[in-house]
Amino acid sequence: MKIVGLMHVRNEEWVLGAALPAALMLLDEIVVLDHDSTDRTPAIIDAVDRDHPGRVHRASWTGRHYNEAAIRQKTLEVGREVGGTHFFWIDADEILCAHQIGTIRDAIAALEPGQSLELPWLAMWESLDRYRHDTSVWTNNFKAFAFADHPDVGYRPYGDGYDMHQTARGTRHAPVRPVADQTQGGVMHLQFADRRRLLAKHAWYKMSETVRFPGRKAASEIDAMYNQAIDEREIALRAIDPAWWAGYESLRTEIRFDQAPWHEDEIARFWCEHAPEKFAGLELWGIPQRLASGNPMKVNA
Repeated sequence: MKIVGLMHVRNEEWVLGAALPAALMLLDEIVVLDHDSTDRTPAIIDAVDRDHPGRVHRASWTGRHYNEAAIRQKTLEVGREVGGTHFFWIDADEILCAHQIGTIRDAIAALEPGQSLELPWLAMWESLDRYRHDTSVWTNNFKAFAFADHPDVGYRPYGDGYDMHQTARGTRHAPVRPVADQTQGGVMHLQFADRRRLLAKHAWYKMSETVRFPGRKAASEIDAMYNQAIDEREIALRAIDPAWWAGYESLRTEIRFDQAPWHEDEIARFWCEHAPEKFAGLELWGIPQRLASGNPMKVNA
């Protein structure tokens, strides 16, 4: 058995110095596909590679748009080339709770070919030490992270070409859930920990869908999907179990919330390349206008 991680990165300097070493505590090796990063992301990959010789495999992707299915499939193919038998897809803003590393390795090893493994996806809310625990979609939200390889498993667009928010397709058997609920841990999702980045990312998602798949969804449908990320109605938060970060203490200092998200540059480009009318009806929280005025930091939903 060889568990190979799959990670796509694009200007992830703010978190990669924590997420990549943390992932290697679980994984045998990892494929990191770099999508035209212009910050210190390549240097961080180099540094981790030096610390873990032979365990970090690099791939690259060039292109304006986030062609998610193609990017994920290419990353998987490289993982197969380096001998992966089991795969764990983890994004740069996701970190497995430290106390579960051994348990999850054992659970992955027990998967049948083509079987997937799901874990709670923990919305770390404006902090590294608390998460959403309420009636929202972010509570006890399970996501498929791992699978035992099978020739049928892969990433491909849907019939109409839509390729966003991909999970592995072609899996078989019922998925395994080795963790009962989020109070026991899971994967900490740090996109929610930085408010500015969260809003920029979801405004970019909305604009990207509108540009790449015109007419597929009405503006109201796109808003309904992505506005869930900032819906704070009846919000309740819960402090993490300190065991979730135990062993990662030195890595926490590598997480930075003082850097502009790359999505803001793309938002500005979309706004300039297309008339504002292209995005009529979308709630973009005033981000394009603030970027145009040179005042991007004042972000309030």
